[in-house]
Amino acid sequence: MAFTLQIRQKKLFGKTVLDIPSLARTCGLSYGSDNDFYILQENEQVRGTAVFYNPERIGRGIFFDGSKAGEGYYELSYNIPTTEAEITDFARLAGEMERRLGRAEMYCVEEERSFTGRELEQWIGNFAEFSRESLNRFCGNKEFKSHILTLARWPYTLTEDKVSAWEICTDLSDFEQTLHKLQALDVYYAKPRLLQKNDTKEIGAFYALTEECESIFPVRADGFLNLSELKITEGFVQFVLYREQRVMEGMFPYERFIEELRGYGVRQFDADHILIPPMTKGELEKLAGKLC
Repeated sequence: MAFTLQIRQKKLFGKTVLDIPSLARTCGLSYGSDNDFYILQENEQVRGTAVFYNPERIGRGIFFDGSKAGEGYYELSYNIPTTEAEITDFARLAGEMERRLGRAEMYCVEEERSFTGRELEQWIGNFAEFSRESLNRFCGNKEFKSHILTLARWPYTLTEDKVSAWEICTDLSDFEQTLHKLQALDVYYAKPRLLQKNDTKEIGAFYALTEECESIFPVRADGFLNLSELKITEGFVQFVLYREQRVMEGMFPYERFIEELRGYGVRQFDADHILIPPMTKGELEKLAGKLC
């Protein structure tokens, strides 16, 4: 579910083309583009589209589509549920777009009505309350095997305690604080390299762990978000020595790698991922020895 604004410039000639980096600077936002695993690639844009987020209060991301900018047409949307802070950022960004475009119409697909920048600001409280109710319903849905949200920087699988708490929450404060805390970390969020065998068509997932780098890794080799729903047959991990610009010898089974990590101070990141502390070259060599 989303809240989507279709923003169309009304003047017939000399359509204004909005610049993503300039919009981000003016509104105090950062931006990037999602890869195939919904992990944000910072400062990238793809064919006039980008995801905006506020680095001081990171939420689920505001999607900007300027692929038809030459026609004076834009779309701006946020996911529901989201945080009140992000709804505020959304209203400010839409208002800045309206200011730059001059005469423009902002039509909400879901609400089937038009808004002005001023009206969006006045409706922030109502939008936040609807988002809170949506969060309650999402967490209360017992048919879900897991509760996964795409966030601005990477996906998040809710832990059982968060599902229970947010099913009955009366405001969005803990939701907002949790989403920001999870994404404010200066870490590497692991993504697999997927390879398919020509003969059997089996798909393997290959991960890389680098020394001296705090990292988020899935508990299972197939624990990544990808809409194509690929079935992974095997998972492997390699160790990379970044300072030496080389890959250590050995490619190790993913399950054994996760089991052996228990003695290295890992902690839970979310229901499907762990946070691996920075490991030295010596620790990686020792771990590789255990996995051989």
